[in-house]
Amino acid sequence: MKAICKKTNLIKALGIVSRAVSTVSTLGIIKGILIKTDGDLNINLSATDIQISITTRMGAIVNEGGSVVVEARVFSDLIRKLPEEDVVLATDERNVLTITTETTDNKIQGIEESEFPRIEGMEEGKKIIIEREALKDMIEGTCFAASADESRGVITGALFEVEAGDLAMVALDGYRVAIRRDFREALRGESLKAVIPARMMREAGKILAESCKEEVCLEVGQNKAVLVTEDTTVRMNLLAGEYIKYREVLPKEYAVRFVCRREEILNAVELAEVYKSDGKNSFVRFSIGEGSLVVSSRADVGHGKETVAIEKEGEDLEIGFDARFLKEALRAAGDEKVVMEFGTSISPCVVRPVEGEGFTYLILPVRLSTVNV
Repeated sequence: MKAICKKTNLIKALGIVSRAVSTVSTLGIIKGILIKTDGDLNINLSATDIQISITTRMGAIVNEGGSVVVEARVFSDLIRKLPEEDVVLATDERNVLTITTETTDNKIQGIEESEFPRIEGMEEGKKIIIEREALKDMIEGTCFAASADESRGVITGALFEVEAGDLAMVALDGYRVAIRRDFREALRGESLKAVIPARMMREAGKILAESCKEEVCLEVGQNKAVLVTEDTTVRMNLLAGEYIKYREVLPKEYAVRFVCRREEILNAVELAEVYKSDGKNSFVRFSIGEGSLVVSSRADVGHGKETVAIEKEGEDLEIGFDARFLKEALRAAGDEKVVMEFGTSISPCVVRPVEGEGFTYLILPVRLSTVNV
C-alpha cells in the first residue's frame, strides 16, 4: 500500500472509528484499526469491539492498493503529533507501516488484514430514511435514561419503534422512562421494533453530530442495525429479549399538573445539587402550591430553597425526587415551557410538552423522609 492524504482528514477519520476500539478486551486485535485502500481516491478505516463496528472513508491519492492493521492508540497518538503536512502511508511485505511527511519518518509494526475480525454485513432488513438532526435529538433525548448495569440485559438498550408512521425511541432503567416521538408520513404503514445498546447509540449520535448530510439511512435486520451517513457506516448488534411494555407504566390520569418555564425549574433543581454530599445522591422536595412551586433541599453541608412561578391545576402536593433524574429529564426536554403532572406523593411525575407529543419523561419519586427538608 502507498497513499497520500491530508493530516486533517486522517485525524477526523481516526476520531470516528476510535469510538469502536475496545479499551478493555484482552483480545489485542480489536484494539487495532484496519487501514485499507478503496480504489484510487479513498482509504477506509475500520474498528470493531465485536459489538459495534465503524468504517469511515476519507479522500486520498492511492498509488498502490493494500491494507494493514495497526494498534489504534499508537497510530492515533502519532498522527496527532505530526506537523501540518501531507501524510504518506506505505506498507511493505512484513506489514510494517511507514508514516512520513516532509520532515518526519516513522514506522509501526502492523499485522495482516486476515487477522482482523471480519466485519459482517447483514441480512436484508427494513430501511428507514430519517433526518440526521431528528435522529441525533432522539438519541440524546433518551439514551441517558438506559440502565448502565450490564447485568440488566435488554434495558441497557434503547427501543427503536415504528408503528403507523409514529417513530419512537424509548429508554428506561427502572427509576425513569424517557420517550421521544416523531411522526413521519413517509413511515405510515411501516412496522419495526429493535433494541439497540444505548452505549452504541450514543456513539452513533456523536457521529451524526459531526455529519453534514441532512438525511441518513438506518437499516434494521434480525440481529443487527446499520446506520449509514455520507462517509461512515456503523454496525451495531441488537439486544435479544422482550422490551418492557413502557406504555403500561405511564399514568392515565393526574391529581395535579402545572405549566412552568423549563429553565426556571432546571435552575432550581441544579441549585439543590450544590448541597450534594460526596458519594451521595442529591434529593429535592417539591412543595406545589397555588401559583408557586418551592424547590428545597438539605444535606449535611447545608440547605436551601427556591420559589418558581407556575400555572397550577388541581391539589397541593409535597413530593421528593432524585435531583439528577429531574435535571437530566428537564435538560433533554428542551422546550421553553413544559407540563409536569403528578398523582400522589408516591406516584411518578410525568414531564410533557405544552403542545404535541414530542417527548415524555417519567420519574419515580423518593420518600419524603429521604429528602428530609
